[in-house]
Amino acid sequence: MEDNLKKNSKTALLVISVKVIFFIGLLIGGFFLWIFGEAVILFSTVNQLSMSIFWSLLMLSLMLLIFSLLFRKARILWKWAGGFMLFFMLVLCLIPAYRWITVERFKQLNDRINWYIYDPWRADTKVVIVEADDEFKILNDLPRIDGAYALYPIYSGVVRALYNKDKFEKHSWRYLQTNGSDVTFRRLLADEVDLIFSAPPSKVQLADAEAKSLKYEITPFAREAFVFFVNSKNPIDNLTSAQIRGIYSGKITDWSQIDPHLSGDIKPFQRNQGSGSQTMLEKIMGDTPIMPPLEEDRLGGMGGIINDVASYRNYQEAIGFTFRYFSTEMFKNGEIKLLSIDGVAPTVENIRNGTYPFIADCCIITVRPRSENIQKIVDFMFTSAGRELIEKTGYVPIERK
Repeated sequence: MEDNLKKNSKTALLVISVKVIFFIGLLIGGFFLWIFGEAVILFSTVNQLSMSIFWSLLMLSLMLLIFSLLFRKARILWKWAGGFMLFFMLVLCLIPAYRWITVERFKQLNDRINWYIYDPWRADTKVVIVEADDEFKILNDLPRIDGAYALYPIYSGVVRALYNKDKFEKHSWRYLQTNGSDVTFRRLLADEVDLIFSAPPSKVQLADAEAKSLKYEITPFAREAFVFFVNSKNPIDNLTSAQIRGIYSGKITDWSQIDPHLSGDIKPFQRNQGSGSQTMLEKIMGDTPIMPPLEEDRLGGMGGIINDVASYRNYQEAIGFTFRYFSTEMFKNGEIKLLSIDGVAPTVENIRNGTYPFIADCCIITVRPRSENIQKIVDFMFTSAGRELIEKTGYVPIERK
């Protein structure tokens, strides 16, 4: 009898030991599965905070369920763990489905451009190649250039035409970057770049320079159309200037206010404060207040949730804005269409003759005394080669003011 008890005790101890080892192994495996899931969520387009919480609770409920099955005394947890598991599995299935219905099936249009195709000395570069006179060539002390995304093909072409290739390629990242207008103005004021190619500064950017006792020197060299666009299936082809102001002030909120045959909430997307296109919208709106932009939650650099201006998504009810060249050449997309404004299409000819109502200046901007080499770049833009670069790229050159 005693031997049987000892034998049963050893067997029970062995079974418990195997279960403990098995459960510890499951915990370790579950931990790595949880880490993997968190990594997938981090790089996905779903609401990261919600999905992270649901994923964590699901993994916890699975561990509880396995624990209750392994250890009989813990089976009271089975119903709870099983209930939690089924609920969160259902939620995990419903959330992506809901997001696909409401967001993901509408293509997000953003700034993902293959910038390398505009590399100045790439063999098959898309940059327009022109021959500059020797007096404009820059052999040493290369100016550091940054600027708006839409103007990158122009100032990359300037680098190709004027810069010493060997000097440039040693530190190309230093002499040529494109960070968008909101960033480039800050870099210019911080003396991280020598000149930028951009639309004129906003009121906030002017105030930032004044706060640093600096003043922008602005030289317009070309003109471009500021355009509004909608989903290609949207029947609207034209809006008036007044309707644009009505939409972006929040007075016009439904497409039925534009066309009585249509319906649906208008989703007016905007850009980040300080970007060239947002500054242009502010100019168009004048004294009319702009409605708060559509926002979306995203994870900040330290994991906190912050609100950011929502990127344009191609809903049928959406409207967005940008510059003509960016939409027609750098980011071609057959799923959007540019709108006429006041009955005038945003064509090169209508930019040239001034009939299109929303025209922006493209400028070279500095805040410190211009060096001889910077002045060479400015002067080059008004030569025949500079005008050829501007025109063949797709912009409208202007006379020097």
